[in-house]
Amino acid sequence: MINFITDEGIVINKTDFGEADRYVTVFTKNFGKIIFFIKGIRKSKKREVSAVDTLTYSSFTFYKKKESYMISNLQSLDSYFELKGDLDNLGLGLYILSILNTILVENNRKKNLFKITVKSLDYLKTSKDIKNNYILIAYYLHYIIKDEGLKIEKGEGLNFSFRNSTFVKINEDFSFKVSLEQKEIVVKILEGKVKELIKGKYLIKDIMRVISLFEKYLNFQFGIELRMKNYIMGVEND
Repeated sequence: MINFITDEGIVINKTDFGEADRYVTVFTKNFGKIIFFIKGIRKSKKREVSAVDTLTYSSFTFYKKKESYMISNLQSLDSYFELKGDLDNLGLGLYILSILNTILVENNRKKNLFKITVKSLDYLKTSKDIKNNYILIAYYLHYIIKDEGLKIEKGEGLNFSFRNSTFVKINEDFSFKVSLEQKEIVVKILEGKVKELIKGKYLIKDIMRVISLFEKYLNFQFGIELRMKNYIMGVEND
């Protein structure tokens, strides 16, 4: 007897296979990251095809066949039309998906991260404030850091040590130099004072520098290659 399961999730990646099939990676609400195999979807003329587009929130009814998850029914719940219509915000949304696709382990439930991801994408649908959007990304990266069991300490000095996860006074190997303003941004994020960041007169370039710090820290700790510059115009590597 086939056990059918229904859940909701965000399509974070897709890979075409053969002439008509597709593997779809979904961050689901209740089961975490699942890779589905959908046979013949690329030749389908039904509206359901849009439900497995990247950056789409959809409902899935599925079952497990041997080692694969097969979809029997699907429906698009939110296509993030507004977000996709803004190139800058679309880039940020796709960057969030790239983080998830890289960090998440299959079948590892992450309900709180799922909620924060949905809220973040919903915010980007309407936000036109570039500074606040980048604060959101910095906060999101820090949440990922905490969710993966890591902890950044304030320490002393302006050199962040990737090895020791803290700020130090001396410039050592595998460290990241920041300014006083940039460290202040980091500290406010660590202390959960995001509203103060929004109200403060912080420069976008300083927020971007903090994003780069968090990104490089995750890359160092997990041997991955998160690169926001691949999604946002004007972002350079340090």
